[in-house]
Amino acid sequence: SAHARMAAACGRRAVDLAWEDLRPSRILSAAAFDNAIVADMALAGSTNAIVHLLALAARAGVSLPLNRFDEISRTTPVVANLRPAGEFLMEDLHDAGGVPALLSQLRERLTLDCLTVTGKSLGENIAGAEVIDARVILPLDQPLSRAGGTCVLWGSLAPDGCVIKPTAAEPRLLKHTGRAVVFESYPDMKARIDDPAEGITADDILVLRNAGPQGA
Repeated sequence: SAHARMAAACGRRAVDLAWEDLRPSRILSAAAFDNAIVADMALAGSTNAIVHLLALAARAGVSLPLNRFDEISRTTPVVANLRPAGEFLMEDLHDAGGVPALLSQLRERLTLDCLTVTGKSLGENIAGAEVIDARVILPLDQPLSRAGGTCVLWGSLAPDGCVIKPTAAEPRLLKHTGRAVVFESYPDMKARIDDPAEGITADDILVLRNAGPQGA
């Protein structure tokens, strides 16, 4: 039921934005992207978040190099105790105080005067937010991980960079030796991954070279 209410509220807000002339170009600043990256790293968010943020930045004309994600990752603790890295579900985060409470924990790492889609600053949005369940939104001195919600790596397999999520991996997976099986594209992967002639096993490392128009 909450989803339906939030969807209706989003629709109303979208109409209000047109009347207020609050355009994305006024919101999507370099500092706002940094704030988004901090939030993503604190959540140990999906690697897809990086793809979407890069696309938004390109559309907004904001310079956002891949190494910026790694820089922020190295200094941002993972304080959301959520699966697959942690114990709880996203609905538990909502009940524990939600994103405002999470960001309130991280206010020293955020640019609070950034304008947001509410028409108010980020600082105004999170003012008074409290953590209701410290098992779900962890204290800064007791994080799930002190850094590295999502990391960017460079090397011979990924000279232009690649993204990994070490917090979601079991410790035994953080050091592994195996055969690298390289796919040139999604169609190439689809055609070969279940082909018995390839002999792909769980011990192989699967590398997708070109995930889309911008590459992997």
